[in-house]
Order: sequence, then C-alpha cells, then structure tokens
Amino acid sequence: MNNLLSPSTPFTSSTPSTVSTKVILVRHARTTYNEQGRYQGSSDDSVLTAKGHQDAYATGLALQQYNFDAIYTSPLTRVQQTTQVILTALKQNNNHISPVFIDHQLTEIQMLDWQGLLYQEVKDKFVDDYNCWQETPHLFAFNKTFFPVIELFKQAQQFWQVVLNRHRGKTILVVAHGGTNRALISTAVGLNPEHYHSLQQSNCGISCLEFSSNNNFGELKYLNVTNHLGEILPKLKAGKTGWRWILLSNAIAESYLSPITSVSPNSVIADNLSNYSYLPELINHNLINLLLTDTSAKSELLATSFLANNNKILHLPMAQNNFLDSWQETIFARQKIKNNLKETSLVTGLIIASDKLIAKILHRTLTINTPLNTSNNLAIIHYPNTTCTSIIQGILPLQHQFVTQLN
Repeated sequence: MNNLLSPSTPFTSSTPSTVSTKVILVRHARTTYNEQGRYQGSSDDSVLTAKGHQDAYATGLALQQYNFDAIYTSPLTRVQQTTQVILTALKQNNNHISPVFIDHQLTEIQMLDWQGLLYQEVKDKFVDDYNCWQETPHLFAFNKTFFPVIELFKQAQQFWQVVLNRHRGKTILVVAHGGTNRALISTAVGLNPEHYHSLQQSNCGISCLEFSSNNNFGELKYLNVTNHLGEILPKLKAGKTGWRWILLSNAIAESYLSPITSVSPNSVIADNLSNYSYLPELINHNLINLLLTDTSAKSELLATSFLANNNKILHLPMAQNNFLDSWQETIFARQKIKNNLKETSLVTGLIIASDKLIAKILHRTLTINTPLNTSNNLAIIHYPNTTCTSIIQGILPLQHQFVTQLN
C-alpha cells in the first residue's frame, strides 16, 4: 500500500485537548471466504470479491465528508485491499492524502484450528466447542489454554491506549475486521467480552465513536450503517428468523405537536416524517409487521402516521408502567410458538416509546458503562432462532449519515 508508516512513528498533535476525538470504523468488504461460509480469523487466504470491490468504493464515496488525519488498517490482505479502494474514492474529492498506518493490533481474532473451515463443518464436528463459542464466547478456548476473545479484547485495549494519545482532537479512520471492530467498540464503551456476538459488523458497515478530551471511554454515535450500500437496514447476520425490533424514540414528535391541525393531521405528520429518511422507507417497503407504543401522546402521534400509510400493521399500545415486562413477554411468547411449530419466518416490530424507555430496552439488551444516544437514532435488535440471545444490528442516524449508492 502506498504512503505507509510504521505504527510506532511519532505523531504530534497541535489540536487543543478540549476537542473531541472522532474514530470512524469500517469492516472490510465482502471476501471469498465470506462467500464460501468459512471462518477467516487471522488467516490471510481470502481476498475481496467483485462485489467487495464495488462496496468498498461506495464506502469511500460515503466517507468523503470527513477529512481524516490518519488511517489505521489491519495488515491482512482483505483489509489492505478494502483500504486501497476506499483511498481511491477519497482522493477523488480531496487532494489531502492521510497517513496510513498498518497496525498489528488490528489483526482479526485468532481462530486457530477453525480457520479455513466451513461454518457448518465446525458446527457438525465440534458440537460442544461450537455451542460454547456461540453462548459464552469469553469462555471459549482452543486446547483449554488460548482464549481468542479475551486476547482480542487485550489487543483492542492496547490499540486505544496508543492511538487515542497520539491523535487527541483528530479524526481517524480504522479499517479492520468484524471481530476486531466489535472488540474496539466494546472496550471503548465498557461492554464485557461475554457480549462479543452482540454487536453486528456487516461488510463495509460504518460505525463511529467519539472520545471527549483526556477520556478513553467513548460515546457510540452510530453503529453498522450500511445505507450507502443500498440497504435500508443492515442485512441479518443470523438468518431471517425470529424477532427483529426497531426502536424509535418519540422525542422526534416534539416539533410535530404544535403544527398539527384538525384539518389533515396525517398529511402534516407524513410531511414532517419525510425529514427522517429511514422512516418513509420503512413504511414504503412494508418492513413493519407489528407496532408497539407506550400510551403517551407523542408515541400515538407517530404511530398515526405509520398506520395511516399501512393499515396491515398490528398496533399494540402498552402502558408505560409495565411496558418492558409486556415487551419481553411478547418476545418469549413468540419464541415459544416458534419452537413448538418450528416456524422459520421473521417478524419485524417497531417500538415507539419515550427516550427513557428506549434507553432501558437497550440497557437490558447490553449492559454497558456509557449511555447510548437514542433520541436521534434508530436502533435495531435481532433475536434469532429459538433463543433470546440478542444482536444489536445497528444504531442508525435518523437522517441518513451517508449518501445512498443504489445498486
């Protein structure tokens, strides 16, 4: 790769320490091993597919809005290829060439004996180990001595210790791997290793962390944004089964209460909602099967717009004082039915509730040390298969952060 520096190259920042540090994280584009359904780990045998090159370029175009002070990459080929394509797109709109650092702390998780094997092959041959990997990844070990998730989290912590001190007040881009990025985000927001599988990182998904001055704990601004690839929502990692919940804070209804008139309230709401680009797309593509709301006026106001545009949506208002318990009972009931009937469908529910309730739902899903911004974001949780293990698919800015590149 051109313009590479050693990660130990000294960097002096002249920016005052009171300015926050912004870190954009991107997972590498789709590879041959992704296509074949193989464990990649820290092996270096897979390369980008034709679609991978296309998506990496679209990602570079989406990132043109940023002026990066530095770019950090994993040394593995699939990340190097992704970074080269991103740089090609970035250079079209900016003559500034950011310094690029190859950092071995960004290498993907070491899966040792499983690397190169098919997912199904591992599932069939190593039943107990596979179950441990899926259910308690922090306890999973090769030969009872090497704990890959624990080691990956150590790598991530070491990366932050060096890079945040070197680039205080700057904007940096990190191009790495799904596992590496999950560990980086987790260690930044205080998420424990047992939740390793709980944060989705799609190929070319974009996430953002912001660190205040002299603070190594970051705020997760958004997670796994993929609309620049022509996707309304991130593709499901664990198959199209179970529950997918979309969480929307009713805080966006504040500006809608006063202009609503008795003449045509639905049209006014619809016009206002069009400012939040994800919402019309959810309606127009009929992605919502079920709508849950608390009984507040703000939530009912937003629900009115969805129901006016799609009367097939089942609407269930729930009292605020037992909303969380009712919501979880809905999940458990769905999982029980699915288990008994061997149902393989996906049901997508939209929850519209107060910012406080949305935050509590996310906190029940992930116990983290830093709060998540729920008032201006759309959060997506997936409960796959017959368990209640949750995956945060994305935390998406309500107003698209990036230009969509339709395929």
